[in-house]
Amino acid sequence: MRTTKSTSIRKQLLGLTTAALAVGTLGLAGSPAQAVGGIDGGNISSSGDVPNSVDVAAFGSGDAVAAWAREVPGGTKVYAAIATDGVWAAPKAVTAAAVTDAHDVQVAANDQGDAVVVWTQTILGEERVRGSRHLANDSWDGSAPLSGDTDSIESTDVAMDGAGRVYVASGVVIGPVHAAHVTTWTPGQTPQHDQVDGLGVNPSIAVSPSGNAVVAYRGFHDGDYVASVSRRTPTTGWTAPDSTTWPGDVVSDVQVDVADDGAGTILFGGKENGKIRAVTAGVTPAGEVTGLDIVSPDGVDTAERALHVSPNGRAVATWSTYLNDDYAVGFASRQPGSDWGTASVIESNTVTFTPTAPLVSDRGAQVVVHNDADQLTLRHHTNPVLPWGQYDAGPANGAFAADMDRDGNVVAVGVVENGFNSYVQADFLDIAGPTAKITAPGTAVAAPSFDVAWNLTDTLSGVKSTDVMVRTAAWNGGFGPQQVIADNVTNTSAQPFAGTFGSTHCFQAQGTDKANNLGFRSEERCTTVPLDDTALSGKKWKRTTKAGAFNNTVTTTTKKGRKLTLTGVQARHLDLLLTKAKKGGKVKVYWNGTLVKKISLKGKAGQVTVPVLDLGTVQAGTLKVKVVSKTGRKVTVDGLVAAK
Repeated sequence: MRTTKSTSIRKQLLGLTTAALAVGTLGLAGSPAQAVGGIDGGNISSSGDVPNSVDVAAFGSGDAVAAWAREVPGGTKVYAAIATDGVWAAPKAVTAAAVTDAHDVQVAANDQGDAVVVWTQTILGEERVRGSRHLANDSWDGSAPLSGDTDSIESTDVAMDGAGRVYVASGVVIGPVHAAHVTTWTPGQTPQHDQVDGLGVNPSIAVSPSGNAVVAYRGFHDGDYVASVSRRTPTTGWTAPDSTTWPGDVVSDVQVDVADDGAGTILFGGKENGKIRAVTAGVTPAGEVTGLDIVSPDGVDTAERALHVSPNGRAVATWSTYLNDDYAVGFASRQPGSDWGTASVIESNTVTFTPTAPLVSDRGAQVVVHNDADQLTLRHHTNPVLPWGQYDAGPANGAFAADMDRDGNVVAVGVVENGFNSYVQADFLDIAGPTAKITAPGTAVAAPSFDVAWNLTDTLSGVKSTDVMVRTAAWNGGFGPQQVIADNVTNTSAQPFAGTFGSTHCFQAQGTDKANNLGFRSEERCTTVPLDDTALSGKKWKRTTKAGAFNNTVTTTTKKGRKLTLTGVQARHLDLLLTKAKKGGKVKVYWNGTLVKKISLKGKAGQVTVPVLDLGTVQAGTLKVKVVSKTGRKVTVDGLVAAK
């Protein structure tokens, strides 16, 4: 995930079982189906009284933190469990002692592994928001006040940026007034409370890794209910609220999400001709609402609307509706910088209006998590030409939540309500393939033949196989097509490669995991084999063999004015392989007739690599080396690195 919190990506959601369900009568038959990529985490909370809320945030591939609250003797306690590489550790108490009526638990985390748990509790008869940070020693740091003086707390939402700053949006009641407040909690500082709008309901908040935060909520201005937003950065305060120009009333569940570049998107329900449409809008850097888009079809009433934006700006929206005498889940998506696509139905027969948690990765993998018929279900769509697949994560008839890490893997948690045998169960859905990296060779090699090495990791399913590719350019030409040099290899991380003199070779690796997910290609790693000194032309130089020299040859002279030339060079960077000597000479180096380097070869005997020219981009030209020292001083040339 990017460094917003999980609940800005999706709301924690209530299950379909009502409080009127007889405790202990729910049938829990059946186990999670072993769909491709599904990893059943089982009971992560231990059994006990029914957890009243649950949330989860992913902060790395297979790494997540989940939190919940449940009744214990003397009150309620907040607990949290942390997963590393898909394996959940035993839960720990976030509140050391029981507190009064802890509920509405929220979790936020960032890619650095910082995590916070936020909840609402009653203190001296009044509701207050509290929070606790996860510490390096795997404990929780107590309970910090994250709301000001209010009569009650209607809702909370939490986000965290890359610096560990926590943002808590609260819908508060002060006398007859419903207001939108935000508390900013910087590590090591006292939390700062701000009223964003004195007439605001159910605020949602999201933040980019750099700290560009947007809060959105249902406001009331000029006699109308509107969708309102405010924005801040780490160095500025909250902007004055700006509101939509939607012609009808806006219902209360306004949601917001933010891409890594700070671009905000809001989703709200807008009344039109007796229906509630799913409507989105953008949020500018100045905190202004712009570009209304209706994403649900004409004539379709919507409920349980939800939004997610990936780090690079992809977006998905879902809603529940009633079509053709059945409850259904609608879906729409948007690519970065594009308009919303045509809406579709991805689930046509749910039990009732179903809350959903939509998720989308930078690569376009789409997942919709919902709880239908007391079963936590993950619908997934990773290939645009294939239909949606489904992973059944097991029974969950209470609250549930889901999140997606930055790689695209999903973690989902759900409450299994079964009297005093209730618990939180968790699952990972492995969608992302292995992370790949070429680890060798370096930028230059000492011989045409060398080893290529790579490293692949996949923390959830494990690596199944690896492909390694190379593209090659000669010193006087461009790159040819990429070639596969290791095809679906297993149980190896290196192999020899036969390069060519003067060529630049650029390598990439890509892997498949045991769930058959194809990973991203690694960054290219390029190396250049030096061109031997014999390729440079010059009159009256001495060509000799020498053990230990590059390709065992050197070109030498002791005469002032001698020149070596190479025409037709195409390179971005040039180095010369030279040999220093106690009575070494001096040379000047020219590129297309312009002097670019003066080099002294006097010094301790031995080969040196001397940077000559960095052009920034590949350019064509002629290289000339001219001896300028007096006759009798030795100049030895061993080769040329012409890197692309």
